[in-house]
Amino acid sequence: MKYEIGDKVLLLSSKEEATVVDVVNDNMVMIDVKGTAFPVYLDQIDFPYFHRFTKEKLVKPKPKLIPGDEIKVDRRKYEDLKTDKGMFLSVLPVYQHDGFDETVKLMKFHLFNDTPHAMRFYFQVWLGNKMDLEIKNEIHPYNHFYLTDLMFESLNDNPRFEFTFVLKDPQPNLATTVKKTWKIKPKQMFVQLEELRTKAEATLTIPLFEKYPDKEPEPEPAPAPAVTETSKNKKANIKPIGSGSMASLLSKIQLQPETTLEPKHEVDLHIEKLEKNWKGLSNIAILAIQLNAFQRYLDLAISHKLHHMIVIHGVGTGKLRDEIHGVLRQTPEVANFVNQYHGRYGYGATEINFR
Repeated sequence: MKYEIGDKVLLLSSKEEATVVDVVNDNMVMIDVKGTAFPVYLDQIDFPYFHRFTKEKLVKPKPKLIPGDEIKVDRRKYEDLKTDKGMFLSVLPVYQHDGFDETVKLMKFHLFNDTPHAMRFYFQVWLGNKMDLEIKNEIHPYNHFYLTDLMFESLNDNPRFEFTFVLKDPQPNLATTVKKTWKIKPKQMFVQLEELRTKAEATLTIPLFEKYPDKEPEPEPAPAPAVTETSKNKKANIKPIGSGSMASLLSKIQLQPETTLEPKHEVDLHIEKLEKNWKGLSNIAILAIQLNAFQRYLDLAISHKLHHMIVIHGVGTGKLRDEIHGVLRQTPEVANFVNQYHGRYGYGATEINFR
């Protein structure tokens, strides 16, 4: 089905925007326009993105200069206003109609870094004591990072999230690594989601740590025991412990440096371009890898002040395209974007223009 309940669509006859409230059959959906619901055929509606894009000029005229605008603002004095609330998870439940009531279909997880530190992180999802997803990436200060979706029925598999955080720029007074585990308790999650719906709020917040911890002080060396004849004999029988086992243990904890990525004007998100061993991955794992790559290249494009970028997402079911468009709508640095027919990509790419 091209449209799902909750999709924003455009009524082609009147150019009014509407919301899909029900799916009647394969050829017809029920839409709501300003409080009035009525059925329409699929060929009478379309997604509103192309219409919005064509209404806006790609190159906006420069605003008239007002006296005083030429004075550059010293933004350094505003840096102190940024808070340090720590690292936390944001859980966004996605609902579906089952005919009588709304039920939670899945939960979307984002990682929020509300600290002044850039970090590398290693993330794992465990379901039924088996690793289902593994991500190694970076998160910038005061920024967020999409992690994964979790189907609601997966709560029966005792899901567990494992995190390892490492400072990108080590500091002598701060800990080398921070490891955190969050186990999802189904009963507690049910109660929290019900409270969320009662309060008409959108997301749950799960704190991982409030502040990046300080380095623990090294223990003082114990005083050397008195040497006796008996202890001399015992020393002669002690076998030295090799350092290889300890080195291998530390290597499992330490994250290896990431390969530095360069910004691209064209980003291909087909899974075979991103992951060599992709066969056998679940659809959710593939989507998570693709969205993580997209978010990273989007951040690079913004930080390097690119004017334009093309993201190749393919056609498929449209899930990846819709997730990308959702991220772009919430990114203030994006001026506009469009997914229309292109001689090279067909309908499988989105063109993005930055402010």
